[in-house]
Amino acid sequence: MSYSTGTKIRQEAGFSSNSNVLDATVTGFQSAATSQIDGVLSKIYTLPLSTTPSIIELIERKLAAGHLMLEEYGVDAEGTDKDGNSKVKWAENQLQMIEDGIIQLVGTDGVILAKSERIGMKGFPDATTGTDRTSQSDKDDPPKFEMGQTF
Repeated sequence: MSYSTGTKIRQEAGFSSNSNVLDATVTGFQSAATSQIDGVLSKIYTLPLSTTPSIIELIERKLAAGHLMLEEYGVDAEGTDKDGNSKVKWAENQLQMIEDGIIQLVGTDGVILAKSERIGMKGFPDATTGTDRTSQSDKDDPPKFEMGQTF
């Protein structure tokens, strides 16, 4: 399920009246943006969402428009009004803040969306495991996993 529209994505990218940019191209970038957003949201919320928060529509719009602009203008447009990379970075930063719990999703009724009962998983080992292994010979922390076979 998409969160934004092709028209809004075209407007964000500055291609409202550009007939050289095909609708299929816009739809492709929109689908990719939706997948990226759903990948993050599925760790926290049950999908599909009961309502589409404004921030999610904005993230999809900027993410898809940014990739569209990168496709059309390339990375040489950095620092100009045609800089798609800045839109992508902004959107990905917002997604990271949602994943980290800094931003909570609020429905159109003003109520914070309920989080999923599932347990999200992050990388392991991480900073909470207490390991400080800097080399293979470091024996202060025993290994968490061994194969027992030599290849």
